[in-house]
Amino acid sequence: MIVDGMPAEFVLGRGGHPSLPELVAAMPFTHSLISAGKGLGYHAKAAPPTVTMPRLKAMTSGAIAGFLDVAFNFNTQALLDDNLVDQLARAGWKMVMLGDDTWLKLFPDKFMRYDGVNSFFVKDTVVVDHNVTRHLNVELAATDWDLLVLHYLGLDHVGHLGGRSSSLVAPKLKEMDDVIRRIYDKLIKTSGDRRTLLLVASDHGMTEGGNHGGASYQEADALALFISESDSINMFMDKRQHESTLKQNKGVATSSAWPSFQVDVVPTLALQLGVPIPKNSVGALLPQHFSSLTSKEQLRALELNAWQLFNLVHVRSPRSQCVNDLCSNTSGNVDGGSNSDFSMSWRTEKDKEVEVFCKLFMQAIQLHSSWRHMDNDSVISEAKGFSEFEAARDAYLKMLKSTSEWLAKGTTEKNILLLLCGGILMLLSPVILFSTLLSICEAKSERNQLKINSPNVDASGDFLFEKLIVIGGVCIHAGSLASSSFVEEEQYTYHFLVSTLCIALFRHVLQQPFQLLPGSSQRRAQANDYGKFSDSIQRATFTKVSSGDGDNAARFLAVSVILLSGRIIRAWHRSGVNWAHLPDIAKWLDANDVQISTALRYTALLFTTTSSCLFILKSSRRHLLRKLIACCLCLSATLIFVYVDSESHQVPTLFGTTSYPEQVPTLLARSVFLILGVTAALAVTLMPWIEPLQFDEDTKTASYPSQEIKRMWVDFPLETGITSALQSTGQVLISCWCLLQLLLQQTVNAGPVALLLIQLLATVTFFRRRSNRYELWFQVLALQWMGGSGHFGLGNSNTLATVDVAGAYIGLSSHSTILSGLLAFIITYASPFLFLLGMMLLQSPVPKSIEAHTFQGLGPSSWLLEILAVPCIVPVALNGIIMVAFTAILTVMQDHLFVWSVFSPKYLYVCAATVCTAIGAFVYASTSIYYNFIISRRSHHLELKKTKFQSSKKTL
Repeated sequence: MIVDGMPAEFVLGRGGHPSLPELVAAMPFTHSLISAGKGLGYHAKAAPPTVTMPRLKAMTSGAIAGFLDVAFNFNTQALLDDNLVDQLARAGWKMVMLGDDTWLKLFPDKFMRYDGVNSFFVKDTVVVDHNVTRHLNVELAATDWDLLVLHYLGLDHVGHLGGRSSSLVAPKLKEMDDVIRRIYDKLIKTSGDRRTLLLVASDHGMTEGGNHGGASYQEADALALFISESDSINMFMDKRQHESTLKQNKGVATSSAWPSFQVDVVPTLALQLGVPIPKNSVGALLPQHFSSLTSKEQLRALELNAWQLFNLVHVRSPRSQCVNDLCSNTSGNVDGGSNSDFSMSWRTEKDKEVEVFCKLFMQAIQLHSSWRHMDNDSVISEAKGFSEFEAARDAYLKMLKSTSEWLAKGTTEKNILLLLCGGILMLLSPVILFSTLLSICEAKSERNQLKINSPNVDASGDFLFEKLIVIGGVCIHAGSLASSSFVEEEQYTYHFLVSTLCIALFRHVLQQPFQLLPGSSQRRAQANDYGKFSDSIQRATFTKVSSGDGDNAARFLAVSVILLSGRIIRAWHRSGVNWAHLPDIAKWLDANDVQISTALRYTALLFTTTSSCLFILKSSRRHLLRKLIACCLCLSATLIFVYVDSESHQVPTLFGTTSYPEQVPTLLARSVFLILGVTAALAVTLMPWIEPLQFDEDTKTASYPSQEIKRMWVDFPLETGITSALQSTGQVLISCWCLLQLLLQQTVNAGPVALLLIQLLATVTFFRRRSNRYELWFQVLALQWMGGSGHFGLGNSNTLATVDVAGAYIGLSSHSTILSGLLAFIITYASPFLFLLGMMLLQSPVPKSIEAHTFQGLGPSSWLLEILAVPCIVPVALNGIIMVAFTAILTVMQDHLFVWSVFSPKYLYVCAATVCTAIGAFVYASTSIYYNFIISRRSHHLELKKTKFQSSKKTL
């Protein structure tokens, strides 16, 4: 009986202390069985990833699953490794399965009867378990099966929806307790001569938020509870010790003190059921379950498990001489002469751990052989024989424990040539991209020199300080991933990078006024004292920033808003692992009335809609398309308002309140998806057709979004048109994305979504001021770092437990692997993709040809190339650096203690971030190319029309 997602702590307590009283009260019968000695429970530690399919593979094959199984969890394939189910099927066992259909996908055609249910539709907490229990009476009365598998999913779904503290947890535990009672009363208590074993287990635990996937104690705390009618206490443990524990815990039993892992269940069950241990199992049998056997049978069981594990050591270290020598002697009879040979080979063995296993196994074999001789000798006393038996048993257990743990955390040998080739190919990507970026910068060198010669351009145009920050920041980020602690707390690296970047922007804003003041060079020459010079800087800065200079004041305010919003976002969620338990804004909102979070969600929704409509309609030419888009956004916001209200399942009427129909939230969410999708498609498709291409004073046929675009249009009509169209489209796409996040994200995350929008708008405002001289690549990199910081500000981390599974089913009435996976991806990468869309709002510093009067003969191709290529190259190249660096780190760290719990899940996030970045770059590239084509065609037709008009005018 698998109870999906049930922590062992719910039944067995933690740290020697019993479970909470409310949990004990929810499962009184189960606790009574443990207290009466009819059951023995273990905290069976599960290895990451703690998701269902890899855990079921581990519980049936004993093998450690890889992190790639997280992806396969949504598309399970048949298990080809040796496993218990196949072993029992070959032995002629008849099997029945009810519950999670993952069993049917892993073991097709192995069950004579089955009724599977989908495990991913987490909104269902009732029917998914009822579908299992409704068959229970029939199957308990049947006598044609040997193995019955029940897999209940309701508790896991309750956790995803409300966490451990959900009000639905206790009723669900009571329901599971009733099932255990029915099975015990029907099959075990009245079994007679038929020996029946009930194993109540869980595949993984859950965090306080109800999620799982990582390696924390709460997620890895799986249950393994063996229940039988035999006096388990007499068989498994000292009865006086058990009674003392019961008295200490006021009658509530706790778990066995024997340390155990989830994979230990496999060899234990295999030997109990009389089938071979699966060959790839890394588990060590639980010795308490074999204490009722004779000494000879106990040592034989331990010997079988030891040889099976040592064969895996042989596979893991095929070049080890000591392992080869031991494996070639399958008889197990080792004399003293061979011992000296082994010792010589061990002295030359480089792998010290394998050498230790050889010694431990050798010692166990010798003690076992010694006990055989003593057992056959009738002269030897019984006490001495028992002492030799205990020595051999303890030697086997020591060897099994150390070997099992080493096999579980280790890796097999890799093909170095393939790894090297793959690394070189991966390295080519960022190298080629950065080479292309450098080529673009070189193509712009003439324009950059022109800008420096312009009288209105900051003389510090090279921005050496900012370039050093960029290079140092990228190197620090890539290098920090070599530390497991920095991987767990990566959010601090991003927060540090964004804060440092803001200080650099502040420095530029404060320096620029002094540099632009008339006669600043003379002031510098006249200042003989550093204090006087510093005072002159402060007076100039204060005068320039506060005396009404709108450009610098706006930039100063923008950087302040970026810092303030970033600080609030950082305090919203305590992401990571080590300090996730500390108080934060999200925990405070969850602990208080839900109406506070709902009101905050309404406020964020109102702000997002209002600001979006203002930006879209601020153009002097309010085209019908802009008005239509604004109406669609308002309609979507209204539907989200109603959706949030429908979550309470109550709607006010003139005669009180009534309940929403169950399908209303789903229909509302689907309507929002449709409206936002159509709005985004209309903006991308039609926006280049409504952008003005020329300003005509006589006909007044066109207007411009800003005076800056109007001024630049004379020399750069194509580039300005593309930039203007991209900015208009970017405003629409960002608005749609934020509204979508306010629908999908948890209520407590509405505040960070609004703050991220504010931070993005402030950043764009800073870079779009006329005095901006930051190159486009720097602007894109700043957005990339802010997107990474916001990713953790929404509560994400580098563990799989923070993936919002419940939100992935908003708008779905049934499970769909593609749709739910897409929604989970959208929720997880909300911030990075938002700032990728923000690239459309940026613009490269343009040549001030009209003001400088020095621009002669320089074509616009370099600027156009920069507009189209740089926002695509920089994010992909930066992500490529992280991808290459972490791949190399993971290869080096493949034997690290935290390779499965820290580095492997991070690698999945790096791969997913690569996909997100590629999608963002593709959206920008395809949109830019399309806009270039449309605006070029329109400009060409307009020029032809203008030429024809002028020709006809001259003729007249």
